[in-house]
Amino acid sequence: MRQSRLAIFATLMLAVLLLPSCGFKRKLVSITMIPDKATLGGPGLTLQFQAIGNYVHPPDSRDITDSATWTSAASDVVSVDTHGLATSGEGCGTGITITATAHSDPNDSSSGIVIGTAAVDVTCPTPPPAP
Repeated sequence: MRQSRLAIFATLMLAVLLLPSCGFKRKLVSITMIPDKATLGGPGLTLQFQAIGNYVHPPDSRDITDSATWTSAASDVVSVDTHGLATSGEGCGTGITITATAHSDPNDSSSGIVIGTAAVDVTCPTPPPAP
């Protein structure tokens, strides 16, 4: 009798350990941008951004840089490609927002959108002093 109770307990413990966390779907809850602030000192410079997705069920974080959608609030001053690589243009500006977006459930396009942002300053080169 004691041995069968132990076997039942061991089977139940194994089942609990193998079941997904809480029975809920994995859900993206926030995006951490790396770096979250940057300055580019003139035209033609590049900076790689990274988007880290923060999840629940189970709680963990992972790189979603290549699956996020990237945008720049001022693409003429600083553009960003589909892999998070920002490139400064001919203009100047401060506090330009770079945004990474992703669905909270990557398998469901009707799920909510999660947004991560970073700020970029693009400085204009100073002209040489007049002779």
